[in-house]
Amino acid sequence: MIAKIKPLLLAGCCLFSCFARTQPAAILEHIGSADVYTPDESFPVMQKPLPYELPVSGIVTSSGTDRPLFTVTVKRGKLNGIWQSWYSNRVVCDSGRLVNNLPDGAWIFRNEEGEILSVRHYSADKFFRITNEMQHYHPKRSFYYLAELYQKNKRLALRYLDAAYSFPISSARKPVLSLQELAEANTGSGIPYQPVFLQGVHEGLYMNFFSGGLVKDSGMYKDGMKSGKWIHRDTAQAGWFQGAYKHGLPVKEWKHFDQDGRLVEVLHYDQSGHLTWRKKINRQPSR
Repeated sequence: MIAKIKPLLLAGCCLFSCFARTQPAAILEHIGSADVYTPDESFPVMQKPLPYELPVSGIVTSSGTDRPLFTVTVKRGKLNGIWQSWYSNRVVCDSGRLVNNLPDGAWIFRNEEGEILSVRHYSADKFFRITNEMQHYHPKRSFYYLAELYQKNKRLALRYLDAAYSFPISSARKPVLSLQELAEANTGSGIPYQPVFLQGVHEGLYMNFFSGGLVKDSGMYKDGMKSGKWIHRDTAQAGWFQGAYKHGLPVKEWKHFDQDGRLVEVLHYDQSGHLTWRKKINRQPSR
């Protein structure tokens, strides 16, 4: 019996490996992310407190030796208003609006040359609405998929609220305990960017760019989840994948185009986000 099962297991592993190689990295990251993410159990409340020492109210600002470093407004002990930080050449590093420690509206991150690398849109109001529904959930009065997901898989649902989901943080990056340390690390260390906030709910346009301006990822979020049409590129020298998400999962038909815009493969996902089949498009070489 074991001898019969082993070939089936090997075939299944080979099939998964073959499927995985043809999927965009963004989707593969989604498949394995729930097992990697560990929520901070030290805070039983939904909104984590920031690790920085803040005044009760006022404008908090700091300067480097030859430049402004960052500025933000504090109200009632929380970050409220516009946040900005600057590189040594006075180019804006990141900017956006905060409401009670949460991002709200557009958040933009640039490199030292001033090129936009990341655009995010958030909703502080949706964060409070969704987390409230998570804690007071009723199946007949549910408005948000994340609240429903929280009842089934708390770890996965909380991952979508974490800033590390929006801007993946390198394990090599040391925790920062002050706004000064954060701004200095973001503008001078050369390691992955870390935003000033710890949590947020995506709502609206989401984009990543390669240096030079080519789009890496582009699509919309609704209530904290990927929704509707998206495109993904793994490298600036490769083609792209195009398809739709529902509740954060790839669904139905996705198309893979080469760098010249020619269709090279069609992939199909079920309603659970699993790749069910694929078809390569064989093209005759042009004469």
